[in-house]
Amino acid sequence: MAQNEDTFVEAGKKNRNEDINIAEMEKKMQDVELREESMLKRITEKDKTISKMSNVVEAYERTIAELISEKEVLIRTHDQECEGLKQDNEINAQHMESLEKTFSNLYAKYERMKKNAIKYKDNEEKLLEKVVKLEECLRAQEQRYEKMKSHAMSQLEIANTKIDEAIRNHSQESAKLKAQIKKEELYRISINEQLIQKSKENEELVKICDELISETN
Repeated sequence: MAQNEDTFVEAGKKNRNEDINIAEMEKKMQDVELREESMLKRITEKDKTISKMSNVVEAYERTIAELISEKEVLIRTHDQECEGLKQDNEINAQHMESLEKTFSNLYAKYERMKKNAIKYKDNEEKLLEKVVKLEECLRAQEQRYEKMKSHAMSQLEIANTKIDEAIRNHSQESAKLKAQIKKEELYRISINEQLIQKSKENEELVKICDELISETN
């Protein structure tokens, strides 16, 4: 009986140990699965990164190819430009030689013009002095003119006053003469009328005298 109990105890211990081992194994399996998931994630991320890097590399290679092509075009263009520049340089050298001759002629003309400019400057200063003097004379003449104008205006006012007075006097004299002429005309008309009347009276007297003479005869 005691032996059976020991066997049962040992079997229990063994079962517990097996349970513990199974639990440990399950935990390890879970750890392994977690590690696998983590590794899969990392591998997936690396694959994505590698894919992106591949795209970048492809784009970089395309860019390099385009740059090489552009470089070749630029080299050809540069060679053509260099050839053109050489030709331009030769032409410019000819132009430069011509320009040097022209510059020499222009410099000689410049020296002559410089001398003439100095003469013109001296003449200009003299003319400016004359202009200043003439302006001073002009201002003096203007002042004199203003004085003469003021005097003339005052004399003109006096003359206008005298003319107005003469016109008034003339108007009065004219009216007086017109009145005298009218009076003389009326007097002449009156005399004429008197003469006519006297003539009529004389004619009547002559008739009377003729009649008396006739009767006396």
